[in-house]
Amino acid sequence: MAGRGAGLGPLLTLSQGGARVTLGQRACKRKEQEQQKDRSLQPKKQRLVFTDLQRRTLIAIFKENKRPSKEMQMTISQQLGLELNTVSNFFMNARRRCMNRWQEEPGANPGVPSTSTSTFSKA
Repeated sequence: MAGRGAGLGPLLTLSQGGARVTLGQRACKRKEQEQQKDRSLQPKKQRLVFTDLQRRTLIAIFKENKRPSKEMQMTISQQLGLELNTVSNFFMNARRRCMNRWQEEPGANPGVPSTSTSTFSKA
């Protein structure tokens, strides 16, 4: 591959109607390196594991209301001692888990939640 700099070849070349677009690696590598520098300066954040009470409470609320308001989520976060972002992410992930489960189970009705809590197993 003569004529190319070391490691600077095209990452992806697209052709459409005679026009060619080449996406190189140079910009991506620089961004990756900057992100790695930022990560090395800060210690890795520990993964949060819900307590049994927090998990059971969040699951019970989710069964009643799949999409609680921000005010409701703020109240939940204060009562359980969690950050608002953590509570929001729980509900978002729980909705995603339900969608995935309904896609995997043939004949499942997405409008009716099942009584199974296997979706929320301990990791």
